[in-house]
Formats: sequence, C-alpha cells, structure tokens
Amino acid sequence: MKAYLFTVALVLGAISVSLAQRETSLRVIDALRDLHPSYRDLRNVVVNAVAGAKLNSSEVVFRFQTTVAERKELFMKTAISSESAVLRQVNSQPNTVETSCLGFLRQSVDVNMNLAGVSFTNCLNTVDGSLEAELTRIYAELAVNETSYINLSVYDAFRGQNVFVNPQTIVDRLVEKLSAVQQAPVELAQELAVLVDAFETRLGDVQVAYTNCLTMNDQLLQTTLNTVLLQLQQICLGTLVPASSTSEPTVETTEEGQVTEEPTEEVTPAETVTTEASSASELERQPEPPTPGQAYTHLV
Repeated sequence: MKAYLFTVALVLGAISVSLAQRETSLRVIDALRDLHPSYRDLRNVVVNAVAGAKLNSSEVVFRFQTTVAERKELFMKTAISSESAVLRQVNSQPNTVETSCLGFLRQSVDVNMNLAGVSFTNCLNTVDGSLEAELTRIYAELAVNETSYINLSVYDAFRGQNVFVNPQTIVDRLVEKLSAVQQAPVELAQELAVLVDAFETRLGDVQVAYTNCLTMNDQLLQTTLNTVLLQLQQICLGTLVPASSTSEPTVETTEEGQVTEEPTEEVTPAETVTTEASSASELERQPEPPTPGQAYTHLV
C-alpha cells in the first residue's frame, strides 16, 4: 500500500512539474508577441532614419553642385573679361600697325580661349567622376547600415533550445532581444549622422581640388594672354593704350588700302569684373580662391 501511494505521489509530482513547465513554454509565445510590435517599430524607425539620412545627403549634394557652378561662373567671367581686354588692345592699334600681324594675335587669343575651355571641362569631368564615386559609397554605407538593423533575427533565440525542455532560456533570450531592439534606434541615428558628415567632408575635399584645378588653368590662360600683349609690342610694333581709350572705334586697313572704322562695344574693364567676382559671398566649407586674372591687369 505504501509503495502504491509513493508511486501515485511521484506521478502527481511529475504531472505538476510538467504542467508548470508547459506554462513556462507558453510564456515563450507571450514573450514572442511582445517582441513583434517592437521589431515592427524598429523597422519603421530604421526606414525613416535612413530615408532622412538620404535626404540630408541630397542636400549636401545640392550645396556641392551650387558651389561648383559658382566657381565655374567666376572663372569663366574672368576669362571672358581678360580676353576682351586683350582684344581691345589689339583692336585699338593705329593703321600704321601691320594688320596681318594683328590678325595673328586675334587668332592666338581665340585658340588659347578654346584651350582654356578644354582645361575647364577637364576640371569638371574630374569633379563628376569624384561625385559619382562618393554617391555610390554613401548609398552603399547607408544600405549596409539599414540592413544590419532590419535583418535582426527574431527567431535565433530558439537555436539549440527546446521549447518544452528549457523554455525559460528561450524567454530570457527573447527579453534580452527586446531590450536590444528598443535601444537600436538611438545608435542608428548617431551612426547615420556620422556617415553623412563624413560624406560632406569628402565632397569638401573635391571642391578644393576643383578650385585648385581652375586656378592653375586660369593662370595658364593669363600667361598666354600676357604673351599676346608682349607680342603686340615686340613683334607687331604696337603700343598699349590706356584702358579709358579702348572704347574708341577700331581702325583697320583693308586689302585695298582703304581705312575702315569698326565701332567696338563698350565692355566692363577686367578690373571691374574681377572686383565683382571677388566680392561674391564666401562659399560654404571652402577657402576663398585666389582672384583669377590678376596676372595681366598691370599691362592693360
């Protein structure tokens, strides 16, 4: 009889333990249900945060492109002003200066302006390649960052575990995962901000390289235009006229020996254009570039 009672007690005890363990197993589902909304919220936060970072990077690109356009406009205006000033010197020569020699000088100015256009385009092509590479990099970084959060596994808490044998271990893992999911958005926002800031810094370096490229090619152009002025005096035996006199009509001799007058349109002197260009607002994150075109102004 005692043996029977002992056996019954063991069976009842086992049933009680089993029922208690089954209740713990069911708590696994409750923990899983608690995790699902938080994981959904995390996905929403991540998607919105990455979208915001992409919008910020787009604004960075806009400012970069605006700066590039302003830089190019500044150097183009200076080049055109320099060309105009030199041509006025050539066109203001008296009819005693050989016209064929003056024609060669005009051709030289035109050729060197065309070469300057090639060099300015080369600078812009380099910018285009650098911008494309940086855009590819930032979007790849943002994609990896997004994936690292969105691809957080919910069910890896069950790996190597048995929901009926050790359910509490699974519950503990799910609770720990819930805490990590709730903390993730704070870390993500910081990481995305760092990525966008680094992207903007790299584009700033591209802007500096672009300005240096334009400056170097502008200096080459000014050197060639200075050479034209020297050739005007040394080869064509002409003389430099005061800047105030360059608005007078051009006097040229035709092949038949007739003297013709061609009015020259009034153009703002190079010094004025240079002053206006240099007074433009300082561009963001950039040192003010050296004022192009100064090399020849002392000659005109």
